[in-house]
Formats: sequence, C-alpha cells, structure tokens
Amino acid sequence: MRKLSRFTALTAAALSLTAVTLPSTASAADVTLGLNSSLGLGCQVAGVRAGVRSDRIGLYGQGSFCSSNIQGQSGTASFGLGVSVDLFRTGNFTTYALAGLDTIRNNVAFQGGVGARYGLALVPVEAYFEAGVQRINTPLQAIVGPRVALGVNYRVNVENLQGSLPIPSEGTAGSTQDAAPAACNLTPESDRANARSAAISAANESISAALGAYSAVYSNVSFSVSADEASVGGNRAQVSGSVTLSGTQNSNGQQVSGTYGGTINLVRSGCGWAATGYTRND
Repeated sequence: MRKLSRFTALTAAALSLTAVTLPSTASAADVTLGLNSSLGLGCQVAGVRAGVRSDRIGLYGQGSFCSSNIQGQSGTASFGLGVSVDLFRTGNFTTYALAGLDTIRNNVAFQGGVGARYGLALVPVEAYFEAGVQRINTPLQAIVGPRVALGVNYRVNVENLQGSLPIPSEGTAGSTQDAAPAACNLTPESDRANARSAAISAANESISAALGAYSAVYSNVSFSVSADEASVGGNRAQVSGSVTLSGTQNSNGQQVSGTYGGTINLVRSGCGWAATGYTRND
C-alpha cells in the first residue's frame, strides 16, 4: 500500500504544478516570471524577466547584470523593456517577433528579432530562444551587432490567480456570455464536446510528460484517462474525470496501480478551448 501511495503521489505531484495555460490565443492572460541569459553588443548578461501575455501580444521587463568585458572595470545593472507578437503556433511550439530596448551603462540599446518558445499543456514551465540584432547609440557613432537570448519562464494564468469561479449551469442567466463566435457554427452539444476533447488531450499530454520523469523508478507504465461531460459557462469550462495508472517498480519488480480524480479548467480559444489548470480531488 505504501508503494502504491508513493506511485500515485509522485504522478499527482507532477500534475499539481499545472495551474497555467499554454501560450495560445486563449482569452485569459499569462503572467510570466523567469530566468534569462543573453549575449549582445557590449554586454554579457544573466538576469530575470517578468511579463504578461494576452492573446498574441506580450509585454515584459527585464533586469540583469551586465559585465564590462574590460579589465579593471566592474559590471553594471542593465534594465530593459520589450514587446512580442506571436506569429504562428504548431503543437506546443510558438514563434514570435520582438522589439525592445535595454540600458547598457550610459547608453541605450535597441533590439529586434524573432524568438521561439516551447511548453506543454498544463505544465507551468516554458523554454524560449531569441535571436536578432541590437543597435547601441554612442556619442560618436551607432554600433550594430547580433544578439541572442536563452531563458526559461514560469507562467501563471490570470484566471487562476482570481480563484475558483462558479460555472453557471446551462440555461441560466449569463451562460451565453462570451459564447463561441457565430462563425464557428457550434451547437451547445458540440461546444461541450470540444471542451471535453481538449481536456482529455491536455491530460494525456501532461501525464505522458510527467511519467517520463520517473522512468528510472518505474517501468511498463500505462495510464488511461476518463472524463465526464464538460460544464460550460460563457468563456470558461470545467471537465471532471479520473486517471488510472499502473506500472512495475524497478527495484523489486512489484506491480503497482492506482486511480485518482481531478478537474481540468479551460478557457475559450477561438472556436475551441485551451486548458488553463488542473485541480486534484484528494
């Protein structure tokens, strides 16, 4: 029983970190906080970045340490602002264009380029890479050169920060607020079916990623996801269900299994739905 509890607890712990949304066209906003390292003209930096994204637009601020690269001169703090616009998305991979400025010692550096980020549904961590050009205006001349950045973000969906919001039942006042656009030509039944499908897809993807981290401890792992009908209220939806897990403990060959339940929260994304978080049912 102890091994069984440990097995289900490990997987549940990985999934309990899932109070975020994918970077997508969902109507809710993402608040991001991360670590960043970049190389650019006159500055090699390591710092932190914080921002917010809504739909395809993102704004961020960054504070970092800028080394002087000159013997006898110490490094200084560097601060910057930037804006990004998502270009296209395929699966968990999103590309974007960005522009911004940074302070470098007594000068201002302007930058522009493209970036790419990767993140899993229901997992609060995403990685990104950016490449572009940077221009520093000095008293004598403008200097132009390349700039690259690599970082990781932890992101939280704004709706999750607002706490649990009740989902109106079908037919009650407010249940049609922010409904799917008329161009989507969706019936209430198909809208709920789409939400349920999105929840199952997000659960399968996230559990697969979580279980991969335990390959050294468990083998022959399998799981199945069952879901109830979605409850839709305006631009939000919830899908309750359960996950059944089984596997073999590598240390002694013992078979372990377990079932636990939870609820996936979603927000409307165009004609479909995007998962924003997971609540475990203890």
